[in-house]
Amino acid sequence: MSYVMSANGDIDWRPITICVTSDILAMGADHLKDKEEEFSSDHNNANDPRLASWFVYARTFLAASAVLLALALSQCPVSTLLTTAAFVAPALLWTTPISFKKFGLISRRLLGRFGGDKHQPSTSAPVLVIKRIPGMKAIFNGIIRGCGIYTVVLSVLSGSGNLTNTLPSPWTVVQLIVWSTVNRSCHAIMTDVRDFEDDMKAGVPTIPVLLGSVLKTKVILTACHMLVMLAFIENPYIMGSCLFAAALVWMLGKNSPKKAFLFSSHSQSLFIIWYLSTRHYVQF
Repeated sequence: MSYVMSANGDIDWRPITICVTSDILAMGADHLKDKEEEFSSDHNNANDPRLASWFVYARTFLAASAVLLALALSQCPVSTLLTTAAFVAPALLWTTPISFKKFGLISRRLLGRFGGDKHQPSTSAPVLVIKRIPGMKAIFNGIIRGCGIYTVVLSVLSGSGNLTNTLPSPWTVVQLIVWSTVNRSCHAIMTDVRDFEDDMKAGVPTIPVLLGSVLKTKVILTACHMLVMLAFIENPYIMGSCLFAAALVWMLGKNSPKKAFLFSSHSQSLFIIWYLSTRHYVQF
């Protein structure tokens, strides 16, 4: 995306580093927490040095990613820092219980300071877990990896004065945002298709669980990809990516190996590489 939006046609390392390291931290912290809980629940793992060393490696990798993220942000304007924080914070709080009790205490203290301290009976405050909000995983993935990446690249390039006024043909801003947002949301739902039975047992409100059917989910995903393709049919890269993603919807299922879903994850990447290679060939 930085290549397309750059006035000089260069690939800027800063937005790439910010997006990659933020993704690693958000996903890695979530998976690490799940695995640590699974590890601690099994007493047979307590004395396994090999498993313990893997957790050390994982924490070291996350720490290195955080250092790289800080380095990249230090070379960017403040707007990039604020943009990154706005999109990364919800992902880091994905499985964290958010209690409204603290907000209530703060408001009561403020009211007591400015309007008199009146005693109110204590009530149990609701606790919010973002992961448990129906369909939120797909929505967050789409917005963060679609709109978020575009906004980060925009803030970096505009801050350095390297932002192009018009994108090269056949790209437009609307294409980049809509294509990325829908593609990432659909891929997130595809991973939920893979985990359909486990999520159903655990009561995780993913889209397939809410629909109660893998088939209905695949029909909706196919329709989403086809709508994007028809909306931007003048762009051969988006058209190819949508057709490829739609084919993967029916090729992959709950019995497919996890590695096979890497194709779904990179249903955009392959066609971005195609665009970069053809652009490079035309220039030379």
